[in-house]
Amino acid sequence: MIVKIVSILVLFNLAANHLFSQEVLAVVVETEKSVKPGTPLHSSGLPVFEFRIYTNENDLKSIPDEMLDKHVFGQDVSRRLYLLESKYTYETPAVPGNPQTKTMVRKPVIYNAVRRIEHYLKKGVKRDSSTLETASITFSKVLDVALNAISADSNSFEKAIGNTPDMDSLIALFTNRVSLVM
Repeated sequence: MIVKIVSILVLFNLAANHLFSQEVLAVVVETEKSVKPGTPLHSSGLPVFEFRIYTNENDLKSIPDEMLDKHVFGQDVSRRLYLLESKYTYETPAVPGNPQTKTMVRKPVIYNAVRRIEHYLKKGVKRDSSTLETASITFSKVLDVALNAISADSNSFEKAIGNTPDMDSLIALFTNRVSLVM
């Protein structure tokens, strides 16, 4: 008899908690709407993505100059690109026993977007539609975002990259809609 009463109380408690949690969710959603009626989180109305900053200055300084390729945007960008390659790509054997390897990419959506942005900025500098300094600063910011996104949960950011229609919007996504926090 005591077992039945305890089990009924437990079931009642679970049901009441479930109902109460739904009411709390409704109250939170209503207060968010009342605090900011129609005002988006960001001035453009688009979501802002936050990634935690992992200081990689020591990683950048530890890369020897002999391992770096010359880059149009300078030595700093070249170091960041080397770090991007080392963090985003790895090699696996194509077939066991065969010395050939296959290069795999972690988070290919972000990696490929960074490569497309690099190509676009280089073309802009060649066509004189952008200065070398501006393109270098922009690409450095894109690389910082990509290097910090590797260790974060970035599914929504990757979806936003996939839904971005053109290259200028993609650059704006990396430079304006991502904030790096401590």
